[in-house]
Amino acid sequence: MKIIELLGRVNIPLFFDYQIERMFPDESKHQVNVQLARFVRAGVLMRLKRGLYVFSHGKIDEMVLANFIYRPSYVSLESALNYYGIIPDVVGNVTSVSPVTTRNFRTGRGVFIYSKIAGDLYFGRQTVKDSDSEFYFSIAEAEKALLDYVYIRKIRDLSDQRVDLSGIDRKKLIKYGKIFPARVMRTINEQYRQ
Repeated sequence: MKIIELLGRVNIPLFFDYQIERMFPDESKHQVNVQLARFVRAGVLMRLKRGLYVFSHGKIDEMVLANFIYRPSYVSLESALNYYGIIPDVVGNVTSVSPVTTRNFRTGRGVFIYSKIAGDLYFGRQTVKDSDSEFYFSIAEAEKALLDYVYIRKIRDLSDQRVDLSGIDRKKLIKYGKIFPARVMRTINEQYRQ
């Protein structure tokens, strides 16, 4: 497999090694992996984690990458709160939650942080289309991101977090909040009283 063949057959910016193996059935798995490693060294590809690659020149949103790097997961916490305009601070890392182990991944496209959340709290997400590609990403609804944030980060007082709750659906927040420990809603309700 030559780089020109790879570029000619792969029309997506993000792919797994097994997809390339299927596109080049005449080459062994070992040969494909050797070529992919060479393309990474040449700067044509970037390896995000074992078996997952992006074209170095390809445009793809970090939130899409976050969903592919570690599964199952959805973008939440600071990244989702900033996405919805609830917190003004631009987050340097992409933060997500997952019902499996807490993990961090450092890649050439950024740092991706995954916080473990209990299985019964793994809900309240929506799918959004990436404007730069044909991919979609899963992100917490605004209300769920706020609950995840207070719960996982063990926030006791939101007043110093510069949180804007004006876009939060209060009914949905209360409905989702019933599933979380009582301390989470107490912290959020204190912010509403201020």
